[in-house]
Amino acid sequence: MHVDLDAFFVEVCRRHDPALERVELLIVGGRRNSRGVVQSASYGARAFGVRSGMPIGEAARRCPEATFVKGEFAWYRDASRAVRAVLEAHAPRVVMVGLDEGYLDFTGTDLLHPVSLLGQATAIRTAVHREAGLDCSIGIGPNRMIAKIASDYAKPRGVCEVRPGWERGFLAGLPLRALPGIGPRTAERLAARGLTDVAQVQEMGLEALAALVGRDEAIHLARRAEGRGSARVRPREQAKSVSRETTFAADLRDAEALDRVLVLLVAKVAAQLRDERLVAGALVLKLRHADFHTITRRRRLPAATAADAPLREVARALLSPALREALARGQAVRLLGVAAVGLEPTPLDDLFGGDGTGRERDVTRAVDSVRARYGFEAIRPARVIRPRQPPREPDG
Repeated sequence: MHVDLDAFFVEVCRRHDPALERVELLIVGGRRNSRGVVQSASYGARAFGVRSGMPIGEAARRCPEATFVKGEFAWYRDASRAVRAVLEAHAPRVVMVGLDEGYLDFTGTDLLHPVSLLGQATAIRTAVHREAGLDCSIGIGPNRMIAKIASDYAKPRGVCEVRPGWERGFLAGLPLRALPGIGPRTAERLAARGLTDVAQVQEMGLEALAALVGRDEAIHLARRAEGRGSARVRPREQAKSVSRETTFAADLRDAEALDRVLVLLVAKVAAQLRDERLVAGALVLKLRHADFHTITRRRRLPAATAADAPLREVARALLSPALREALARGQAVRLLGVAAVGLEPTPLDDLFGGDGTGRERDVTRAVDSVRARYGFEAIRPARVIRPRQPPREPDG
């Protein structure tokens, strides 16, 4: 099975702000005037052509009446964990491949489900809605690819089962862009060669297909068009990095303003590291100039850690020369990002990798506890809060 949560980021934001429940045109990712990208869009907004990964400015032009919001990672993480708990109660193996989707392996349950998994899928969909407050679509198939395509076909809130032997017929009625690995550009390139539907590939011989797209691509395309894929569900590998970045509404040159953003990004990265019981061995700074020239700078940490202070110190040491380089080119900063890399698991009692005093550890644990309950914004570093200007004395 492939379980895919419907408009996950949109629905999680609605749960945290009841005022959004009746907003049909909702776009998640940032404020209307920001220069980030769309994280998710409601089905109403999607009807206007808004898609994930689209620049927010373009989304605003396509759907001018939409409401724009920016959610919190902690909201998505907690919702995803709640869904996973439901899935693990219904399947022998669950592998999440993102916050909003996962594969369920029912190998070895033939006696429990000798004919079909439709009943089990319906029970899972009901349980996810009841216990996690979210809707999902479920695809069932003999391999991961078919299950994934089936869940896409079932959206929203549907269930679709493709039994062994039905793969070819199921795919025949779909456009080529429904196959994994065929994005918009590849679909355009294939369309220019007269290929738009899976059925066309199924009917062509390998040699004829190779003459159009090349032998290597023809072999892979023909294999997918016949519905062949792996049925192995492997546990997800440990994350290779934890990162945060932001694109500014207006390019920045001011070192103080950039430092405030950097401190906030580092705090979010450190909080996630501690939440996932990881420590970082190095830090990477990402800086994009106004002309889209992008640089990255990496530095090892004195010791693997998930504490704010050492991560912040290294990030600042990387930002200062990077900003000087941008200004020397006559460029302001369009985007700033921080990534913790060289990750290793760490025991819960040693989240700080030996850094910091007992008092610092106690304070950080208290902060993490408050954020776990009320969200990251409940407690923020003082550095990111701009001081209020004193009231002006009246003239005269």
